[in-house]
Amino acid sequence: MDGSVSDSSQARRIYGPPRAAVLAFGAPEPAIAYAVPFAGVVIVVATILMTVFAGDLVFANSEVAALRGGPGVLGGVAILAVAMAIAHGFGITAATLAVIARVDGRRLAARSAWAGAARRPGSVLLATLVTLVIVAVVVGIVAVLMPVLPIAGIAAAIALLPIGIVLAPLLLAWPLIVAGTHSLPAALAAAWRSPRAFQGQAAEPLGSPRFAVSVTVVLTGLISVGLGWLGGLLPAGWWTPVVGVALALVPAALTQLLLVAVAVRGMALRVKGPLQPTSTDSTSTDSTSAVGSRRGGVLAGLAVLLVPAVVAGALIAVNPWSVPAYAAADVSRVWNSSEIVQWDGGTAVLSRLGGEDSRALLCDGATCGPGHDMRSILPTTIAPAADGGILSASWYPIEGADATKGSFELRVTHSTPDALAHWSDPADEEASEAEVSEKWRGFPGEERVLGSVDSTFRAAESVFARSQQSRMAVAIDSSGPTPVIASIVRPTARDSILSVDFCDDAECTSSRRTSLPVQWSLWSTNSTSLDIASASDGDAAVITLVDDVEEDGAVPLRVMTATADGDWTTEALDADVPGESVTDLDTSHGAQLAMNADGLPVILFRGSEQRDMRLFTCENVSCSSADFTDITPDTELVHTPALAIDASGRPLIGTIDRAVNIAILSCDDATCTSRTSVPLSGVVATDTGFTDSFALSLDDQEHPLIAVGLRRSGATSKDTASGTILECTAARCGAD
Repeated sequence: MDGSVSDSSQARRIYGPPRAAVLAFGAPEPAIAYAVPFAGVVIVVATILMTVFAGDLVFANSEVAALRGGPGVLGGVAILAVAMAIAHGFGITAATLAVIARVDGRRLAARSAWAGAARRPGSVLLATLVTLVIVAVVVGIVAVLMPVLPIAGIAAAIALLPIGIVLAPLLLAWPLIVAGTHSLPAALAAAWRSPRAFQGQAAEPLGSPRFAVSVTVVLTGLISVGLGWLGGLLPAGWWTPVVGVALALVPAALTQLLLVAVAVRGMALRVKGPLQPTSTDSTSTDSTSAVGSRRGGVLAGLAVLLVPAVVAGALIAVNPWSVPAYAAADVSRVWNSSEIVQWDGGTAVLSRLGGEDSRALLCDGATCGPGHDMRSILPTTIAPAADGGILSASWYPIEGADATKGSFELRVTHSTPDALAHWSDPADEEASEAEVSEKWRGFPGEERVLGSVDSTFRAAESVFARSQQSRMAVAIDSSGPTPVIASIVRPTARDSILSVDFCDDAECTSSRRTSLPVQWSLWSTNSTSLDIASASDGDAAVITLVDDVEEDGAVPLRVMTATADGDWTTEALDADVPGESVTDLDTSHGAQLAMNADGLPVILFRGSEQRDMRLFTCENVSCSSADFTDITPDTELVHTPALAIDASGRPLIGTIDRAVNIAILSCDDATCTSRTSVPLSGVVATDTGFTDSFALSLDDQEHPLIAVGLRRSGATSKDTASGTILECTAARCGAD
């Protein structure tokens, strides 16, 4: 062994050691020595922390996210960081021993390297502390200083570059410390002097350890940033945690190994004899096989480093903790009158601000296309079509003979999946303004007029006045054999006409209409002012109608049934919900209707200016008798009632919980006498505030779909964006 070591040392003095990349990646021992303890600790500690803090976490876009920052979650992150730093310190010490052995002409097995690291607690502690300090400085600048004082943060980041270049030679002290040949002060002194001993252009192409270390850091850093950028371009999916964890671990680990090899090689050029003269852990071999490239090289270590990524992907897919999981998209606005439904390509969100704006957008998981303005700012509604498209119904203003005359026309449109897919594509750059308007305004498809009502106006008004939106509402349900459409319009005063159109086919190419005069008045309508649900046989429909309680003789909540033959029933429900007024400008009160597993109506009602909601469970289709349960939300943030019922027959209710999280209430029984709150996402304040919107529905797998006028925590869109679209990946968002 002594002869081999002497020959190796002589060859090193003449030709220099192998290049750093060969030392680090030419044999499997350094990578395995580092990867196994590091990957093992990451898997074990992360799994334990996930189990402990599961109640504070969600899977958003297949990534682990905290509902809201707090001492518990921050403590968990700190524990994981310290554990990873210790594992890194141990692994990098073992890897350094393996690289030192290679440069000295010996082979050190990974198991022997771990034994050597275990006998060097001082080196492990030093590496751990240095790692924690570097991480603390970087996190302090990026996560704390830059958001608060951007200029100071940028200045601090720029200052790190020259400081790092100046201190770079100190890295050469590391192999001397691990080898045990120098004390810490002596090793630092030797490293600081290393740039003065130039070994020749052939041995040191970069001319100095300072530049060798700096160039290695810069190049590997640029490569890591580039890989991270490319990874960020991938759409969210099952591969997201695998790619994310792999990009977080592998480039950093390879950079560490390469830096160790640079330091070991740089110091080996300046030390006469082997770096570690005596060793009881190494296995002697000839210098060629010890330091040359060996079969497999770094691949075994890479495979080990990828294990945490694969485990992360598997655990998030299986979700053994029943953590709420969903795809989240950030949008500019979700106005107070909103609906969300499924189509073949994802979800469609319709959002309307009374008399001001009405637009729709199509989303697929974490991405949404551009918004499309509707052709009319009057009430519009949407429902999924049987062919995977969308069925929409809209009120249109029609100009009359003069400014005091006009009419309101109700039209229905069936949009096929192919038409919607084409609709969501950007318009051609060479298209004319008229062609762009035709493509982008309104849902695609041929419109069919369902009915028209003449109206008269004051001289100062017209059929196009923004305030006309309060005169009408429309709702659609396609869950029955064929769609049913409810509409109401108030031509003058409080004399209104409530109509139901029973479609003859899934595309509503023809229909039968029945109408009923009613007294109705609202100063502003939204998607829950009027609702409809089809009875199981398709020949009858149930309608809920909300009225203004301040009008004389108004009925706050009526339930009506209509048949295709023209028979009507009307029931007034007890809408006197106890509780104090929490707002004086409520444009989001109303009722939402759904049919339970028995085919009977269930109604969620919130009265004007009230926080408390009342859930009615009807005992027959006409709802002549009903039980009710009062539900008091945890906050005073009022929003439109949001209700859905899945195959279990238990309601799901959208809410904002005590911690101001977007949440759903998962009822434990059909009447919701007990319920479980399922927080989905924390929210952050925006200048635009909360638009009082909350839309909830189910897709064909009974996974909840949610649109809400709040900005979720963790949103990556512009700061002005204040809308969130959530598509849960499990029934009841994982509540069961």
